[in-house]
Amino acid sequence: MTQEKMRKIITACVAAATLLLVILLGVLIYQWIKIGVLNSRIDKIEEENAVLEETIAAGEKDAEYYESIMGKEWLAFQNGFVRPD
Repeated sequence: MTQEKMRKIITACVAAATLLLVILLGVLIYQWIKIGVLNSRIDKIEEENAVLEETIAAGEKDAEYYESIMGKEWLAFQNGFVRPD
């Protein structure tokens, strides 16, 4: 093998290795960005979940009140019913 062929082979190997490195770094950066976006989505959904759980807890308290006799009487008075005395 001549030195000229050896030089061309080494140059091709270095170019291929450089291209591979650039592609792998690009994929790595893309994955980091994607992970960041998904983590922010997870945080947002967890916050929404906490708000919905608080709403459900408040709704359960309201449901307990309106299922009681006092709550039913209050709803009846709001809708125009009167107590027969």
